[in-house]
Amino acid sequence: SLITRSTNDINQLQNVLGMIFTTMLFAPILGVGSIIKAFELGTDLSWIILVTFFAVVLLLVIVIVRVLPYFKITQEIIDKINRTSREILIGMPVIKAFVRQDFEEAKFQKVNREFYDVNIYVFKNMLVMLPLMMLIMNFMIVLILYYGAFGALDGSLLTGQIIAFIQYSTQIVTSFLMIGGFMIMLPRILVSGRRVSEVLNTEITITDGDITSIGENPTIEFKNVCYKYPGSEKETLKDINFSLKPGKTTAIIGGTGSGKSTILNLIPRLQDPSSGEILIDNRNIKNFNLKTLRSRISFTPQKAILFQGDIKSNMRIGKSDATDEEIKNALDLAQVDFVDNLEEEVTQGGSNFSGGQKQRLSIARAIIGRHDFYLFDDCFSALDMNTERKVKNNLKDLNDSSILIVSQRISTIMDADEILVIDKGEIVDRGTHDGLLESCDIYRDIVKTQIDSMEATL
Repeated sequence: SLITRSTNDINQLQNVLGMIFTTMLFAPILGVGSIIKAFELGTDLSWIILVTFFAVVLLLVIVIVRVLPYFKITQEIIDKINRTSREILIGMPVIKAFVRQDFEEAKFQKVNREFYDVNIYVFKNMLVMLPLMMLIMNFMIVLILYYGAFGALDGSLLTGQIIAFIQYSTQIVTSFLMIGGFMIMLPRILVSGRRVSEVLNTEITITDGDITSIGENPTIEFKNVCYKYPGSEKETLKDINFSLKPGKTTAIIGGTGSGKSTILNLIPRLQDPSSGEILIDNRNIKNFNLKTLRSRISFTPQKAILFQGDIKSNMRIGKSDATDEEIKNALDLAQVDFVDNLEEEVTQGGSNFSGGQKQRLSIARAIIGRHDFYLFDDCFSALDMNTERKVKNNLKDLNDSSILIVSQRISTIMDADEILVIDKGEIVDRGTHDGLLESCDIYRDIVKTQIDSMEATL
């Protein structure tokens, strides 16, 4: 919907602005001037212009009333077409893998047919207006000639006056036609304007605070944090309590959908808690300026995202003024041994690199700048055990920073200072690897499952 509003709806508004500066400035001047000159002729035929005017207005009202509800429907269907097309394009590998081409084609055809039917109805009603307008104008000329002939015969009207009156009347109706064309577009413009206005007037839920400084070696503390996604009936997180301390590594492990990534999203305020508090040095995170807060946090998302350009431009997203030496050092720490030079091309989405290579480049970008908190959201999943071990050993160079790692692999988190075990949005246990093996059934089952899988593979 946002794509449609920022393209199609904006285009509609641009078109109407163009018409305002051309048609709508010219048509009223033409119409008013012609009406004045027609009445200056002093004929008894002015009633014909009034009848024509009311006929045109009636026609416009009928057409607008018939098509107005469908303009909103049209824009909503364009939303659906964009959404369906985007789903198909993004999910193309899945569609091919499950042989769902025919199903997806049928789904798109259904939406497309709906768009076709609505547009056919709208344009049938709109296009019938022009011939009816021409019929009204020609009928007006016939009336003028018919009644003007009687005046010419009895000498009250000159032939030149009749011709002049026809000319002025035609110009009046022409201005009506021009205004009518604008009026037909007006309902659609009103719909598009309302949709754009909804975007512009949408209130930002993540707002800036007033605090613009954070002390050295800060700590982050979660106090009774709960989170519920908009429109969801169930809470994703319930009563989350833990803290991130300088020089300590905290890890989170749990089943799919247990809320691990959601916890990471709350720290840089990509989302705000539904209840509870997140504190930095005992001050609510909502009171900090967003730029100040996020400058102290390095966040590596679950999906490694690279941008079109080269290696250097991607690394400088992590630190805009990074030198070549700093970039090479970060690449070495992340075990990026497949890049020959910093000008090596990166295609859109990093499609010229494998999953593991993209993850290593993403990690290098995250650690290139000096930050107080490093958040890693399952970003070691595509690395082999040996590469993962080397990268994790290199992360120990981040001495005074807090590290929070989310992972599904025991090998990734087993040497953390504290491991949080999450199940169904709640922390069910916490401790070190050895302690959890003794006290936590869920953690023990995860370890056993992964060990059994490794043995089976070997």
